[in-house]
Amino acid sequence: MVQQKASWAVARGARTEDRRNSRASLAALTAVLFGVAPALCLAVAPAGGAWPNRPIRVLLPNSPGSATDILGRIAFQRMAEVLGQPLLVDNRPGAGGTTGVEIGMRAQPDGYTITTVTLAVLAVAPHTFKSVGYDVFRDIQPVSVFAIAQTGVCVNAQLPVQSVRDLVDLARARQGRLLMASAGIGSTSHMGGLLFTSLAKIEATHVPYKGGGPSMAAVAQGEADFTVGPIVAAMTHVKAGRTRCLATGGERRSALYPDLPTLSEAGVPGYRYSGWNGIVLPARTPRAIVDRLHGALVGVLKRDDLRQLYAAQGEEPAWNAPEAFARLIREDFDAMGKLVKATGVRAD
Repeated sequence: MVQQKASWAVARGARTEDRRNSRASLAALTAVLFGVAPALCLAVAPAGGAWPNRPIRVLLPNSPGSATDILGRIAFQRMAEVLGQPLLVDNRPGAGGTTGVEIGMRAQPDGYTITTVTLAVLAVAPHTFKSVGYDVFRDIQPVSVFAIAQTGVCVNAQLPVQSVRDLVDLARARQGRLLMASAGIGSTSHMGGLLFTSLAKIEATHVPYKGGGPSMAAVAQGEADFTVGPIVAAMTHVKAGRTRCLATGGERRSALYPDLPTLSEAGVPGYRYSGWNGIVLPARTPRAIVDRLHGALVGVLKRDDLRQLYAAQGEEPAWNAPEAFARLIREDFDAMGKLVKATGVRAD
């Protein structure tokens, strides 16, 4: 029996050697026919573990013209230069941005699907919708923020107000008939507006739109009277004279708008509210890809040309480590949960 096994092993080894010789002959023939050495064929083949070696999809759950869209595209164009592959933006607005995030989190964790996120989709939507198609703390790998969205009260230029106090007085005189636009129920502008009307003790009729771009356009065109959202989305209309911003929502005055008071200074004490824009990957994405993507993003955010472009849009770049971004998400998730509970906001 032992001898039979040994003979079978020898025969199998011979057959294996024959197959090796056949493959070697085929490779040599291919080299002769096409004039390419086998070693060169191996050299030009893409490395199996290299990332990225093909285009990267960027799911952007906001409408074109929104703050996230504008600031994101500025950064992504430059990241493509660093990574050596195009970053293809795929706008997927709707359902408060939750649809786009759900699609992104269901993608393969291979680094070829990046998703932009905001405070609204990660810290607000899970509290305002009956359900969302992702778990904020189980399905998502944070990478970094790329901007802290400076919020502000912006009005239609034809509205007879020059200050926050004027707006508050007008709102009281019209007894809830002023129209307050937002990017949708539970959006940054919706929650910012609720906080404003609550602290100012006024009433307004909320008009949700499908994204920050359409809501700002509505204010500019006079379909709505005011909004409390990211100032970056209003800048095009401000420069065109169709919109006027009265105050910012941060804890202190913005370096880009030093002449604008904070809402707290302007007569709404205690108002502090800013949004943020960031990028995430599906959970279980290899850490090496997370770190490479983080490095590319931070590298372009530090560039003077990007800072100038952000400043032209009324914003400043910002970044943090993946772990710090995760903590920010948790803190805002808890804070927005309390605000939603107090105001009774529901998206469906």
